[in-house]
Amino acid sequence: MSSQTKPKIAHLILAAGASSRMGKPKQLLSWGDTTLIGHAIVQSLSIKEVTTWVILGANYDLIKREVSRFPVTPINNVNWALGIGSSISVGVKTIRKEKSKYNAVLISLIDQPLIDVEHYKTLITEFDLYSNSLVASDLGGRIGVPAIFSKSFFNELELLKEDFGARYIIKNKINGVKVVSAIEKGIDIDTNEQYQAIKKSKFSY
Repeated sequence: MSSQTKPKIAHLILAAGASSRMGKPKQLLSWGDTTLIGHAIVQSLSIKEVTTWVILGANYDLIKREVSRFPVTPINNVNWALGIGSSISVGVKTIRKEKSKYNAVLISLIDQPLIDVEHYKTLITEFDLYSNSLVASDLGGRIGVPAIFSKSFFNELELLKEDFGARYIIKNKINGVKVVSAIEKGIDIDTNEQYQAIKKSKFSY
């Protein structure tokens, strides 16, 4: 694509969960000189091709205080307890109401802190260069987010409910998905043990 036709991408960072297995809001866990959610936002703000939106829910007021330090737009998913699908749905509904129309959405999670700017840029390059409608990450044994969906998927994303996330759509469209490797980067943090292990491996220098 030429620079005039590059897609305008909304980056939805999903951060609405209650972190029940962690026992405390994982969004606010320390990561380097910031927090997990702060780190995710800083990564996004480093990508000139996207505008950044953060989907909040559980512990909204507490986490919004952390998010308010950054030039991003928070979205309150009041139905966060229904699952990740509800966060994607409200995020896509919100960006579709913007006067500045988006041609694609990049969806990512705050609990994959090893995903870096270079991975996001590779996803965007693949999406842009080959006009793929769906570019996703190979997480080792499964294909999922971070992923970029063209606007042709916006209706399906809006209809997601409960705990059916973006991976549900990716699985159904797998033959048409361009895959970018995120093996060893796309590790989710769900428990304190995982957090401590990943943090140690990242910052033990």
